Amino acid sequence: MNHIATTSEALSERERAVAEKFAAGMTYREIGEALFIAPSTVRTHLAAIYEKLGVRNKVALARHINGTGTAGPEPLPQDAPPVLALFPIECISADDRWHRFADGLSSDITVDLARYAGIPVIAFHTMKSLGSKRPDFTSDGKALGAAI
Repeated sequence: MNHIATTSEALSERERAVAEKFAAGMTYREIGEALFIAPSTVRTHLAAIYEKLGVRNKVALARHINGTGTAGPEPLPQDAPPVLALFPIECISADDRWHRFADGLSSDITVDLARYAGIPVIAFHTMKSLGSKRPDFTSDGKALGAAI
């Protein structure tokens, strides 16, 4: 079974449309306008897509969608632009509303950074999936396929 068939079976029609447009380089806003959904809905779909396909970043999603494999991150070419990764803002309050606020703020900053076409940005949900442990930039960078 090839990757496209696996993707077709794993994703709903709407998720497949979102994944294809995101893998092609469209922003959340552009995808939302094309599919008549809110950018926050695009973000929700992408979180589900990443989970269902077992991918951790946009490059792995594009490889999966295009059927070129998902076997680990490939090294970036020397002339590749830098990839930004925003570690989620840490909330030290015990109040859940402040944790939601910190996550929302982290997500919004990530979305705003992703609007610059020349700068690839790793999705908030990918960064959030690293958990609440202290950042280890070297190992986290390797897990994300980024050079430190």
